[in-house]
Amino acid sequence: MRPRARSAHGRSFGRLADVYDEVRPRYPDAAIDLAGPEWSGLDVCDLGAGTGILSRALLDRGAQVIAVDPDEEALESNPARSSGGSAEDTLLPDDCVDVVTVAQAWHWFDEAAAAVEISRILRPGGRLLILINQLDVRVDWVLRLSRIMHAGDVYRPAYRPNPAGFELVAHELVEFSTPLTVDGTVDLARTRSYWLRSNQTTRARVEANLREYFTLEHPIDGALELPYMCLAYVLKSVA
Repeated sequence: MRPRARSAHGRSFGRLADVYDEVRPRYPDAAIDLAGPEWSGLDVCDLGAGTGILSRALLDRGAQVIAVDPDEEALESNPARSSGGSAEDTLLPDDCVDVVTVAQAWHWFDEAAAAVEISRILRPGGRLLILINQLDVRVDWVLRLSRIMHAGDVYRPAYRPNPAGFELVAHELVEFSTPLTVDGTVDLARTRSYWLRSNQTTRARVEANLREYFTLEHPIDGALELPYMCLAYVLKSVA
């Protein structure tokens, strides 16, 4: 996907902000605290903050959070204060934060430009925390579900983010699950970029396939526990 198109898709989630905030999974404590268990009083820039799923968890830990996201609709649901700006141009001063967090957004950035900007706003000794929640496609029925949803979740054990000027200091895979009904799973599909850029015919086909899957291939009674994995990476600037 070209950078301009990638950026446009990254700003498309705000139109479903309420649904996104309801059905997208939270981030496990163990993944968040990989960057350090003590967040109280830290200045944090949450890049690609969106509706605030991670921002809220950081605020609850006592961090001072600045939310950065070009999608103004999504930010309306985010309780953190916003600076405007984007990952590539946060509009923040130099050396102003202790930690930069990126949850479910790294793939939407211009990595080279974002790395320069993150290095600029981090204080000496600061950290970059990248979190990626994805369906646990190591589980057969979840892999099938992911394909029906066109979720794009592919587990690559060797993957490590490698932005210029940073080095990886810790990484962890945290397994967890979240309860969802069949309707909730359809809503989850609605928050995926494939759905957002598809026409009505394609969307109707995806929904019909999902409902058929839970009726014929993987019937459930009430809610299901949807397995996830959270890939967490802590990096420090070496610039």
